[in-house]
Amino acid sequence: MNYERTGGKFPPMARIGLVLGAGGIVGQAFHAGALAALEHDLGWDPRTADVIVGSSAGSVTGTLLRIGVSASDLAAWAVEAPLSVEGAPLMEQLGGEAPEFPEFSPRDLLRPWRLPAPSLIVRAVRRPWAFRPGSATMTLLPEGRIDIGERAEVLQAVSGDKWPNGLWICAARRRDGGRVVFGRKGSPEARVGQAVAASCAIPGYFAPVKIGGVSYFDGGVYSPTNADVLRDEHLDLVVVLSPMSSARGRSKGPDAPLRWMAHRKLQREVGRLRAKGTAVVRIEPGPRTMEAMGVNAMAADRTDRVVQAAFLEAGRLAASGAVADRLRPLVTRKSRLG
Repeated sequence: MNYERTGGKFPPMARIGLVLGAGGIVGQAFHAGALAALEHDLGWDPRTADVIVGSSAGSVTGTLLRIGVSASDLAAWAVEAPLSVEGAPLMEQLGGEAPEFPEFSPRDLLRPWRLPAPSLIVRAVRRPWAFRPGSATMTLLPEGRIDIGERAEVLQAVSGDKWPNGLWICAARRRDGGRVVFGRKGSPEARVGQAVAASCAIPGYFAPVKIGGVSYFDGGVYSPTNADVLRDEHLDLVVVLSPMSSARGRSKGPDAPLRWMAHRKLQREVGRLRAKGTAVVRIEPGPRTMEAMGVNAMAADRTDRVVQAAFLEAGRLAASGAVADRLRPLVTRKSRLG
């Protein structure tokens, strides 16, 4: 049963989807703060979502949830606060500290660019209505110099050889920018660490990740959220966390055009979900959170401020009118870890 098709009434055990968008290090901090607010205010454990979709930074957060890290521990880890008895051993296995990366140098973009791949041209000719100029441009960028594979493999060591149930990780093929959803039935096989590395491989910054002989890069290239991959999953409610957009599309910062475009893209994806009868709640940064985030997605010195701002803004949103009604299944849902 779906929300829209039951006259706005949720079934006793609603099926929940959680979408975690791209956004770099500050995006992960946004996830931690917003999810901690839902856990604290509504008593909902995000680990119990039936399907978790992660893109780029969201692939890291989603994997951490699926291997057992709670939202409160994600937030505590981000702000260097004490962890729970349950979470401390997991975080110790992950190394205990967030990885540090060198600053992006614009000079890297002065290296030779790639020519368009034949598959990209064929894709554009066969499906011009689906052509994405931004994604196509990303396929032409020089390869990044930083290998992210080793950093992501630590997740593999903790998660084990079995792919976590209900975890979908979005990446883009480098040759044509097409979206691939690792973990979804019918998609290429990959290890969790490989998929996370591929999803996080920012073009021109991180080196592409090869899986099965195919090169992949950041899932955020195709879409900052990729929420529409859930449109045929017959979910009752999908909660979308979108660090790269802005609430109501409004932003006064220098990244305002990019945030507005991400917001508009998310609107279209939400429309596809709602057309299938799925209720959707989107959590996007408001003024206070955007100020804390700044414009450098890889800034590691803003984490605590972002977590706190996202926690407060998400809490206020969750308590407001129609949003509170749509989030009702999170309050009544029974814990179903496993």
